[in-house]
Amino acid sequence: MSEIDTDRWGGTVGELGAALVRVSTGSQDETSQVKILTDEASQRGVTIVKWFRLHGYSASHGAQEPALREAIADIERGDYSVLMVTESSRLDRREDLDAQADILLGIRSAGGDIISIAEPQFGKTDFAGRIVTLVAQYGNAEKSKTVRQTTYRGMSMIIANGGHHGQLPAFWETRGERYARQAFCANPDAVRDVYERLAAGESLQSVGRVYDLYPASVKNLARFRANHTGVVECRYTYEGRTEVWAHRVTPVVESSLWWRVNNLLDANLTSGRGNKGGRPVAQAATWLSGVLGCPSCGASMYVNGGRTPAGNARTPKLRCGGTAKQRLTCGVFKGCEAQPIIDMIDSMMGHDATPILAFQRVVGNAHELDSMRADLARIQGRLSVTEDDGELDRLVADRKTLKADIDGFVVVPDVYDYAETGQTVGDMWAAGDIEAKRGMIRAIREAWGLALAEENGQWGIVMPGFAGQSGANAIVDLGNGLCFRRAPAPATR
Repeated sequence: MSEIDTDRWGGTVGELGAALVRVSTGSQDETSQVKILTDEASQRGVTIVKWFRLHGYSASHGAQEPALREAIADIERGDYSVLMVTESSRLDRREDLDAQADILLGIRSAGGDIISIAEPQFGKTDFAGRIVTLVAQYGNAEKSKTVRQTTYRGMSMIIANGGHHGQLPAFWETRGERYARQAFCANPDAVRDVYERLAAGESLQSVGRVYDLYPASVKNLARFRANHTGVVECRYTYEGRTEVWAHRVTPVVESSLWWRVNNLLDANLTSGRGNKGGRPVAQAATWLSGVLGCPSCGASMYVNGGRTPAGNARTPKLRCGGTAKQRLTCGVFKGCEAQPIIDMIDSMMGHDATPILAFQRVVGNAHELDSMRADLARIQGRLSVTEDDGELDRLVADRKTLKADIDGFVVVPDVYDYAETGQTVGDMWAAGDIEAKRGMIRAIREAWGLALAEENGQWGIVMPGFAGQSGANAIVDLGNGLCFRRAPAPATR
């Protein structure tokens, strides 16, 4: 973090809020929503302390609901009181209006408000606000239904034309008009070469290095049946019914070669290659793997250990792992012992008494007034639907008492700043698992830099950005509203 916003990191700020941006497909971009929400929050005096970025989430299927439930829990804890969206359709578009209302009531019951920039009355409890909310919710549900119907009309034309629909593997593309796209192999020679290499016994990783592909991409290409059948089986599901049609293409390889390659791939799917338990395959074995950069080429370094064929433990080494696709060491950096580096960082972090800070309220009671106003709105909402005379009398009495308390309330403006949580860097390091420690090391690397360096034949670590005042004053942002600052010290060796 190179610059610190004074309004965010300390001083008196307005109401705290969260912002939700959502796009339903991976090809869309939420940048415009972020800009609109940022500008609107500044004008309204709302400080956005949390962002919900839902990329590729369909609101018509409720994929966004876990994030909305998380926002409700945040509001109940008092982390913020406003949830901002550009329009209500970003929030929900399900046809089940009760499900939409449940989320809205959950936010209101937690004491929060929804600000829809395109619909100022959305979510308000007065009569006009309720009408706007109901109309907007119904309109959002109808919009989802219309989108599906419109999409299906287009798909019907594709099906009638026998056009292509769906994903294609590497070296395959489409061309032609929108509703009659024709799939074709853009590089038949490369596809044939891939099959011949695999048939000759080359690994997926080795072939991927040649063509700058991930092993999974090479496997998808090898499994693609249309390479030898000349037919792509396309599918589309609408209203629970799946339509299947055949799309004809020009085959690329002989069937005998395709079967030989796929039989080899099947033969490699043995029980010996399965995960035997323990850590997930995608999880790092140690917190140091993938964190430091190679001193020669800058690629990620990994801890290599294991055992010799005789069963003896190898000395763990830090070695260059190359790029994600190539996975080839640069060959210049020959590696170094990993344990001294691990012990060095572990000692540095484990004995660090620097306090962990959290962005929180340190002075003020304006939040109490917000809570009282939310209670008043809840009581007013219940008055309009209560028929029991006893409950009605209690609500009227509570309303009078609450209005008197609000009228006599003396506001002390809320002041937010980073304040100590009672936990130190050493405490967090000791209690953290592999991923937590990796996150802390990455945060330090982003703030001060963290690199492997050699001096007098010994390998150690340096933090270039920590030397001098600028490095000492930098905030190490740990995420989730937590950070720490540390006094200047010599670079660690």
